[in-house]
Amino acid sequence: MPDRNVAKAADKTSAAGSSPIFFQTPRPLDIKYHAKSGVLPSQDFSFATETNSIPINAIEFVEAAKHYPIIFTHTDNPIPAVILGLERQNYFVDSKGKWKMDAYIPAYVRKYPFIFMDMTETHKQLLLCIDESAPQFKKAGGKNTIPLYENDKPSAITLQALEFCTAYHNHYIVTRQFCQAIKEADLLEPTQSNIKLANGREISLGGFQVIDEKKLNALSDDKILEFHKKGWLPLIYFSLMSASCWKKLVDIASKLEN
Repeated sequence: MPDRNVAKAADKTSAAGSSPIFFQTPRPLDIKYHAKSGVLPSQDFSFATETNSIPINAIEFVEAAKHYPIIFTHTDNPIPAVILGLERQNYFVDSKGKWKMDAYIPAYVRKYPFIFMDMTETHKQLLLCIDESAPQFKKAGGKNTIPLYENDKPSAITLQALEFCTAYHNHYIVTRQFCQAIKEADLLEPTQSNIKLANGREISLGGFQVIDEKKLNALSDDKILEFHKKGWLPLIYFSLMSASCWKKLVDIASKLEN
């Protein structure tokens, strides 16, 4: 892999630029266009095998920190993400598309192939979209598919997707507020991880930021109290604690090399 920087994954809500990670041809759900369309029930996560990072929301920190390092993108508007592999490979999805048992599955993955996107000319309206390139999407429906619409109304699965994506977007807004706060407090530090595997091969992983514990300890009492009242201190601590998961990634990578 020529570039081992962390994948810049984001839940973009604008049609500008490239599509969000995983999504190749997102299209707004439409009762006429998708009248016969449906999705196959699937727990196949093969679509996530070739990425080493996935965005998460702040509400996910408590579970994500048990399994993955939590980092922040090195962008003007940083967002949190989990590291799933040391190179562009997800160590937690096997050859059959199954997510590693007992490992937390990020909400961004679980909502696929659905997503909120702003695909209007005014860029002021979020629309529920589906990735028509997803293997589980069937434009003409068919055997074993779950319809997106029934009796000229959104089906149960469409309503569930709408509810899930609405909740995800609301948590995303809170997450952006948290990230803006730690950026303004100058807690983020650009970092590069230089890792040596058991067989001696070295891997350099960069292009991301982490919360600097020294900067955290140097915050004023007023700022600490502010973060406490907003419920952001636990998020900071979960992020710091997640650093212990780097060893897990190194161990997995070393086994894959054998």
